[in-house]
Amino acid sequence: MTRVLLFTNTVAPYRLPLFQRLAQEVDLHVLFARSREADRRWTVALEAYRFHRTFLPHRTLRLGNATQVFHPGLLAHLRRHPFDVAILGDNRQTALSGLLIVLVARLRRRPWIVWTGITSGEERVARSARALQRLLARYRRRLFRRAAAVVAYGTATRRYLVEMGVPETRCFAGTQVVPAEQLPPPLADRAALGVAGKRVVLSVSYLVPRKGLDRLIRAFQRVAGPEDRLILVGSGPEEAPLRALAGDDPRIRFPGYLEGGHKTAWYAAADLFVLPTLHDPWGLVVNEAMAFGLPIVTTDAAGCAPDLVQDNGLVVPAGDERALADALARLLSDEPLRRRMGARSREIIAGYTVDWAGQTFLRAIHHALEQGRRG
Repeated sequence: MTRVLLFTNTVAPYRLPLFQRLAQEVDLHVLFARSREADRRWTVALEAYRFHRTFLPHRTLRLGNATQVFHPGLLAHLRRHPFDVAILGDNRQTALSGLLIVLVARLRRRPWIVWTGITSGEERVARSARALQRLLARYRRRLFRRAAAVVAYGTATRRYLVEMGVPETRCFAGTQVVPAEQLPPPLADRAALGVAGKRVVLSVSYLVPRKGLDRLIRAFQRVAGPEDRLILVGSGPEEAPLRALAGDDPRIRFPGYLEGGHKTAWYAAADLFVLPTLHDPWGLVVNEAMAFGLPIVTTDAAGCAPDLVQDNGLVVPAGDERALADALARLLSDEPLRRRMGARSREIIAGYTVDWAGQTFLRAIHHALEQGRRG
């Protein structure tokens, strides 16, 4: 069985079923750069999964506003665990460890694959210094071009990779799925949530500036009527400024961070879903909303938009508050349109399964091994 090393930044619950599926086809060993990130509050039941995994001891290096996570014991681990192909999760904060894995792969004459959600808008939200950004950009371009295969989150990433010079034959797109078991039945209905008889606009996200929630609040207040509600599920450093922006508007609510059936209760209660992002490599909350049959409003800065938002929603220019307001007004005023778009959302998302994502990786692995044999 093919031995696959997969290096990824952290434990994300929506990734674990995918790793479990891959482990049924290959001898998979997942290296986690760290157990969790400070800005992620999700609960993870890791004991339910049986794939081989290692949590690498790490240290953190501050470079101005940026953080670099490196792993002193990584080389020793690689010496003990041979592999036939390596998959590197593309993450700015773990670039040093990723480079070490590439060097070991080259010394062993083993192919490597990069798994990435890079898009053209990423540099606009990067926090590192300009010189460091340029250095990292050069490194990543060479990494992508020299990889035996690149697994892209979706078509927006694949398109950008081709623009960077990666041959189309090496690009495999389609990995961003939310496993069905992570969307449990709602634990409350519209009446219990206090929105019976209301039109509910829902957004679920980490409350940071790049999510564009300030624009959503202003757009909603511009067009919403007295029976409309805006629900902003999530937590984060921008919560206080967003609450101040909403003021005493009783139509806008902040339920806080929610998981499981408490979160899905809002999806089930909503009439439409909005991700007003200024940059997102994908936007898995859109997958979640579509599974509940919601029409989608998002921006052209959401990586998922070209794949997921077709005749089931509206895509507006990122940061364009007027366009966002117009999209809200159109959907809030047209219930038949919302129903048609919602039904289409269910149809589209039905194909975004763990098996489908796993097949993307397996095709990339097969291609990489073929390239290695030819090389």
